[in-house]
Parts: sequence; C-alpha cells; structure tokens
Amino acid sequence: MSVRSITGVISADLAFPSGALTLAYDPEQDPRAAVAAAIRAAGHGIETGEAPNPSDAPAAKRRDLHLITVVTSGALIALGTLLDVARVGTGPWGPVSWIFLAAAACGGYVTARRAWISVRALRLDINALMALAVVGAIVLGDFPEAATVIFLFSLGQLLESRALDRTRRSVRDLVSLAPELARVRRDGTESEVRLAEAVVGDTLVVKPGERIALDGVVARGSSAVDEAPITGEAVPVDKRPGDRVFAGSLNASGLLEVEVTAGREDSTLARIIFLVEEAQGQRAPSQRLVDSFTRYYTPIVVAGAVAVAVLPPLFGLGSWHEWAYRSLVVLVASCPCALVISTPVAIVSAITRATRDGVLVKGGAHLETAARVRAIAFDKTGTLTCGRPEVTDVVPLGDHDTAHVLRIAAALEAGSNHPIAQAVLRAEGSPAGDRLARDLTDVAGRGVRAVVDGAAYSIGSPAFARDQGALDEAADARVDGLESGGKTVLVLFSDHAALGLVAVADAVRPEAPAVVAQLRRGGLEHVVMLTGDNERTAGAVAAHAGLSEFQARLLPEQKMDAVRAFRARYGTVAMVGDGVNDAPALALADLGVAMGAAGSDTALETADVALMAPDLHALPGFFELGRRTVAVIRANVVFSVVTKAIVLVLAVTGRAPLWLAVFADMGVSLLVTFNGLRLLRARRERAV
Repeated sequence: MSVRSITGVISADLAFPSGALTLAYDPEQDPRAAVAAAIRAAGHGIETGEAPNPSDAPAAKRRDLHLITVVTSGALIALGTLLDVARVGTGPWGPVSWIFLAAAACGGYVTARRAWISVRALRLDINALMALAVVGAIVLGDFPEAATVIFLFSLGQLLESRALDRTRRSVRDLVSLAPELARVRRDGTESEVRLAEAVVGDTLVVKPGERIALDGVVARGSSAVDEAPITGEAVPVDKRPGDRVFAGSLNASGLLEVEVTAGREDSTLARIIFLVEEAQGQRAPSQRLVDSFTRYYTPIVVAGAVAVAVLPPLFGLGSWHEWAYRSLVVLVASCPCALVISTPVAIVSAITRATRDGVLVKGGAHLETAARVRAIAFDKTGTLTCGRPEVTDVVPLGDHDTAHVLRIAAALEAGSNHPIAQAVLRAEGSPAGDRLARDLTDVAGRGVRAVVDGAAYSIGSPAFARDQGALDEAADARVDGLESGGKTVLVLFSDHAALGLVAVADAVRPEAPAVVAQLRRGGLEHVVMLTGDNERTAGAVAAHAGLSEFQARLLPEQKMDAVRAFRARYGTVAMVGDGVNDAPALALADLGVAMGAAGSDTALETADVALMAPDLHALPGFFELGRRTVAVIRANVVFSVVTKAIVLVLAVTGRAPLWLAVFADMGVSLLVTFNGLRLLRARRERAV
C-alpha cells in the first residue's frame, strides 16, 4: 500500500539511502498510525526520535529471518546440486526437484512478500519482476535455475541492506552523542534530570570523561574538551570560564560547571542533526535526472520483454519456450535498481563524511557545485584573519621602556570597549584595579586624554599625534613602517613628545597560507580576498595569506557586485565568509561557505556549506570530496548503463542465462553501493 494514498497524508518523500520518510499530513485526520501499520505490513521497521515503540521490535526479527532464509536456501541448493551430480533422486519430480523448489521457496519468502505489496500498489519494482521470473522459470521446469536466481537475488538484497546501514547509522550516531540525562545543580543541590527538563540558566556539572549534555558557557573550572563530533577538530580544546561548549562534546580532564544557554531542541548538535537529515533527503541534480530517466525506462523495457516473448514465436523464429526464457532474462535485467541507487548512496556517504570532518553540507546539490568551482572569494575579517585584534608591536621612543609604554596605554584605554582598546588591555595583562586614570577626556574619533601617576598623557591615531606636534621625523617613519605591514598604530604621547607606539593587527590565521596553496593545487585557480578594510591592510593580509588578488574598501552590496563579476569571468564561484555582514555575497555565490558555524544561527541559515570549527583546515578536503563524489556518481552511472545494455543484448540473442541477469541487477547494485560507500573513508590532507 502506498503511503501517499493513505487518507490524511498530504505528501510523503522517502530518502532511500538514509531510510528517512518525511511525512506531511492533516493533523485533524492524523494518519501516522495508519502509515506505521502500512510500513510494518511491508516488512520494514520504524525508528523515530521518540521513545522506542515495543511494536517495532519485530523489525529486528524480520532482518534475522531474512538471513536465515538466505542461508537455508543456499544450503538446500548445495544439497540439491550434490545429489544431482551423484545422480541420486533425479527425475522430473524426484527428490532433487523438490529440494530445489524448497530452496526457491526459502530464498523467495521475503521477495514474494514484497512483490505482493508492490502488485497491490500497482507498481512494478524489482521484487515483482524477480518473483515473476522465478515463477516463469519454475513453469518452464528450470528448478535449479529458479532456486539459484532467487538465492543470488536475496543474498544481494541482504548484503545491500547491511551496506546501506553504514550510512543510515550516521544520524543515529549523532543522536547518541548527547546523554539522556543531565546533572543539574539547582539551589545548591545536584540531581539528574531529562534533557527536556533542563532550562536556559541551569548549571550543568560535567565530570571528567562525561559528555556535555547541552550548549552552554563555562561558569567554573577548566578542562580539555573533545569537540570532534561538532567541529571535526581532532585535538581537544582548552576551555576556561567564559568559553562556549557544545552538546555532545566530551569533557576529557577537569570538572566543569556550565551555564546552559540553549535547550535540547535548540542546541548546536540538534541543529546539525536536523540539517544532515534534511540534506540527505534532498535530491541532487544528477539524482533527479536519473529519476526522470527511470520513470520512462522501466515501462519501455517491460513492454520490450513482452514483445520478446510473443513476437519471435509468432513469426516462426523459435519456440515459445526458448523466447519465454529470453523474455524472463530481459525482464530481470531491465530493472534499473543499480542506476537508481548509484547517485543517492554516493551523496549520502559524502554528506556523512563531510559531517565527520566538521563540514555541514545542506544538500547533495552543493557537493556537485563544489566539484565545478574554479574561483573562490574570501572575506578578510574573521575568515582569513582570526577576527580579534591583538597587539603585535610595542615600540618605546626616547628613554622609555616597553613595560612603561604598555602600562600607560592600558590605563588610558581601560574605560573603552573598542576592540583595539581591549587588545591593549589583554597585552598589558595587569588587574583592572591597577589601571588608574583620572580626568579622562574622549577626543571623538581621534583618541583620549587622561592623568596617570600625576602626569597628563594622550593616546590616539597618528593623525591626532601629528596635530599635537608629537611626532618627529624619526617617529613618523616608524609609524609608516608599521602601517605598511597592515597594522593599526596608536601613538602614546605627553607634552608634545611621543613616548611610544603600540601596533595592533587582526592576525592572519596560521593555516591560511597552506590552505590557499592547497586549494590552488586542487584546481581552484582563482583565489581572491574581498574586504571593507583599507588597501594597505588588505594588501598586507593578502600577501601573508598567499593571495595575488584582493579588493578593498567594499561595502556589502559592493561585495555582491564583485561576486557577480567573478561569476561572469570564471563561471562557478564560491564565497567564504562569517555569515553575518557577508550574508548577501554568500547568498549570491554559487556556493556560500560560512566560517565557524558552531553556535552561529546566521551562518547555518545563510550558507550552503558551514565549517563548524572557526578555522580553514577542512576547506580543501571539502572541495576534494565534491570532486570525488561527482567522479563516483559518473562511474556508477556509466557502469550501470553499460552493464545493463550488454546483458539486454545478450538476453535477446539468447546468450545470457537468468543468473547473469540477476548479476546485472543485484550484482551491479552491490558494486555501485560499495563504490559509493568508499566516500565514507577519510581522504583528507590536512593543511599545516
């Protein structure tokens, strides 16, 4: 019975490789019970995100029954073959014939049940075609062949289902990462509660060796946390108070107290699971093309099988028995199972592999797009750079020392929340109470003045210092040298004389040069940086990262114009950004890649692909995975079509036995399945 035909069902879509059924239904009629009954009647089990249903237990028994029937069928065939070779019990209806019939019955039990369901739904699938072929072989008196054919087919289905379980386990493995209970401290008392009962603001107590149950911020304690399931980063990350942690991460060493910031359904892990399931259910362009092809292919070939059985005998070109047998071979060989499964298995395997590597792909179409990309544009801040300014140079002038310059600069900047001021405070590192400044005056857009240790000081831009006559020719030359390196310079001065220079820069990510080089080796010939920063800073970052092309002083809409120009010049273009101010360019690019998606709703919603960790290591591997995926799909499709064509020609000319037709169907299906599963294996050269 088709699920779509059940009253109350609006739409139903089955992602075969992942085994996920997406159902839209009328809540007033609520057909879920009828859908579940229809699925179980078809011999399948059901798994949901809810508590296990006792009525689903027979699903495991049915899988065991499939194995038992296949093994029994094979044993009976072996016995029948031995007796036949020994000429014991042979004859038209001797014991050997009954042994082969019993073997066919055992091997065909599951197939016959599925075929009956298919016929009732007025569909012709491989089970119906195979059942018809076996019955035809029995009618023609080919008992050994009937038994052998159904045994090979059932064995192939069993192996295929076990192979596909590898991909279907990917989401289940993610779900199992989060513990069922969370240890929560409320009013000084610790207790274990179900995740659904934990609320934002609760304090989780996570002991060493335990998994973190919910997203949160470390409130107390420090530890190394393994975030590999979320970010793909194999090295544990040190966590201290104020750092974010994610559900499903493993606390490797110290005791942590974590303030919950998101409930179970809103955690990063929950969003990853949802997006992976959604991506696995989407059809890539190549899959849609195959689906359209098979919609017309199967009826045409079935009609051809009927013609093979009827027309030649009518014109006296052979016996009815001979052409009926050839027709059965054509019928079995005509089923496009291998062709249908060739694409989705590869796509789901690649999505699973990418997720393990810390790359969230929101659909198979984006993997195919990645294979075509030849130009890639990077945002600067937060993408090629770390996104947080740090002090890089402290240059004392005159007879002042570095510590004195940094201490006075920190005292002047202590009241500011500006990122550059915070960088100075982090570099100086003394407690906030030691930074004493009086009579603080803010000179808008230029700097600040204050009294520290009884003396008046100022700190600000070089232009501010020049206006005050604080920069002599030598100091000005030092400023130019620092700015030419892409750094922002603060000048500390007093009484119209400069005491020192503090240079601040947003550091280029350490992995950026190696990643850019690796992308070029992988075929992305055009790598460019787009930024709103000035030309001097942009040039310094581009040179450090190994980029030969950049565009500076771009507003968000100008980044969109740049992406349009790249598409016109190079074809398929990818854009990598932080998912916030880069959202328009990410959406316009053929492939939008967001950085550091763990914990970022904007990044997950905007981009086609999200790097879960805030680094670029996984990027070259993702593009390589896209190319490998397309290569596997093409190989699978070509192999399936060519094999089918050869076997069909052999069948019509009488040179193909029925077992060869089974190989052309189940054998090829297994081969393309295992070829697609190869994408699950890691094959990523990490940029260093």
